[in-house]
Order: sequence, then structure tokens, then C-alpha cells
Amino acid sequence: MSASSLSPQLVAAWRTLLDLSRVRPAETVLILIGRESPVQHLEAARFALAQIGATQLTVEPGESSGHAVAGESTAYYGPTAVSRNRVAIDAMKGADLVIDLLGMYRGAEQEEILGAGTRILLVKEPPDVMMRMLPTPEDKRRVLAGNAVLGAAKKMRVTSAAGTDFEVSYGQYPTLVQYGYADEPGRWDHCPSAFIARWPDEGSAEGIVVLDAGDTILPFKQYVRSPITLEIRGGFVRRISGGLDATYLRDYIDSFGDPDGYAVSHLGWGLHDRAHWTSLGMVDKRQTNAMDARSYLGNFMFSTGPNAEAGGTRHTACHLDIPMSNCSVYVDGMQMVDAGRIVPADQRPA
Repeated sequence: MSASSLSPQLVAAWRTLLDLSRVRPAETVLILIGRESPVQHLEAARFALAQIGATQLTVEPGESSGHAVAGESTAYYGPTAVSRNRVAIDAMKGADLVIDLLGMYRGAEQEEILGAGTRILLVKEPPDVMMRMLPTPEDKRRVLAGNAVLGAAKKMRVTSAAGTDFEVSYGQYPTLVQYGYADEPGRWDHCPSAFIARWPDEGSAEGIVVLDAGDTILPFKQYVRSPITLEIRGGFVRRISGGLDATYLRDYIDSFGDPDGYAVSHLGWGLHDRAHWTSLGMVDKRQTNAMDARSYLGNFMFSTGPNAEAGGTRHTACHLDIPMSNCSVYVDGMQMVDAGRIVPADQRPA
């Protein structure tokens, strides 16, 4: 692809993203790619890096050893080709920033790379979504305001008119802070995004979660059509009841043959004011990682499966993110979200 065929808007977006990530001329940036990496992002990132004057190289470690479900790469959560490629890992440890257009496993190899001080920026959304949701310092401000509360929390309670009423304890694991750019040594982020979440203490999740019509189940990338009731005891979903949607969800988790797929994972809320709940219904499922759904302002993120990224012991390949609308979220008795509306002024858009 020649420079003349590049989208000037996409190059400008990448330049903004790289500037936010503090890329300097003296730095080395490694671009990690795979078979499904979007060529538009690859070429635009290269051009923007050339504008900055940073040293750049591209690494393609090979095909993943995992098995996507029905060809859907986001339905697989486990080791990729990076995991068995020592040369690629060492190259990334020697870089200042890794632009991840592949989607490496957020397990041991990524922790090793981050531990070397390398910044990692994952980008998997199509260009139009990335440009619409392009991160800003204001996004970071709101997310850090949420982190100041959730990072010090001992309890979270979530309720909804649909019937959700459950709570968890905190203190054992850290927060997951995403504002869309990697601006500090050893920082990982996912562009575009803006949300705050945290893994609960082992065995602490208790209560009922009701997935209502319009809530989103990822990686299915589809809206719930009829309510699904999840009964949670001792940190695990013990019973799933409802109609066809409930049967589909239960059978999907069972297909992994791993009880840890039913564990409660990270929980939090969305803070992105340019993300749209409706977006998922208008795009090709294979071309999005559903960051609109994960990040839209005022969602409650309920997830299941692994916690190894936070330092836990669950490495299950079965991972579900379920952004829910119209929930109320309380942290240590303070209301963060009121039926889908962000309450604290410092977490609302300016």
C-alpha cells in the first residue's frame, strides 16, 4: 500500500494515539501482527511512526495454537503463537512500545514483556470505530477518578429493576484500568476503551444477576432477547435459568469442560461517552472486538472465567464479558451508577 492510498484521517488518528502514548524519536516500536490484522491499521501506524522518527519493526510470530470457536478469534482466550516464540518475546521486551494488532494472550508472556518496562497497546477495532472513539486525556481523567474509588474499595453491590441483586468483596486483586493508550512504562491498554473494573476476592460473589433484554453477551456479540437469571454462590454461577438465551449460554460454557468457566471474573462500569450501545447491531461480528459494548457510558460489566491476569490461578479459556444496561452500582455504599447513569460528577463527561 502506498502512502497516497492511506486515509489521512486514520494516519492523524494514529499520530494522536502515539503522541498520547508518549512515543519519541529515540524509541523503538514493534508492531505485532497476525493473519487477521487489519492492513489499514498496519500501514497507518507505520506512516505515523515515520512522521515521529521512531525506529520500527514488524513481527509476525505465526498462527495461534488455540482453536477459535466457529472461526471467531475473540471467542478464544488462551495462548497464541507468541507463547511459544522466544525470539518474538525477547524482541518485544527490547522495545519501548508494542502495537499489538494480533491480540496476544494476557498471560505469562505478556506479564514478562510488561515486566521489562515495555508498553503494550492493543488495537483490534476497525478504523472507523477507532477514530470515533479515539482516546483523549479527558477519558483518562474520568477513568482514574473511577479507579480512585474502586481501587480502595472493600465491597461492591449491584441492583437492577430486572432483579439483579448481588455483591462481592475486594482487596485480594487489583483493578483493570483502561483509557485507551499506553503512556507509562509497563502499561498495557486497549484502544479504544474507557472503563474501570476489578476482580473480586475468591469465593466472595453472592446473589442474583439478571441479564435483561438488550444486555450484550461477548464473545457471542449479540443482544439478549429474553431474561437470563444467574444464581451465584461462593464466587461461581451455580444455576442458569430462562429461555433459549439461557440454554445457549449454559451449553456454551459447558462446551469448554472447565468448571472455572462459571467463576465470577472482573466487574466494573463503562465511562466512554462516544461509545454506543447500539453499535454492535450494525457491524460485522468478525470485524469488531465490541469495544463500544464494553465501554459505553454507565454500563455495568459482569464477566466470568479467568483471573490469571490479576495474579489469580484461573486460566480457563472460557471468558465472557457481559455489559449490562440500567443497573445501579454501589461501592462501599457510595453510588457510582444509578440505573445506567453515572453519578459522581468527576466521572461524568465535562
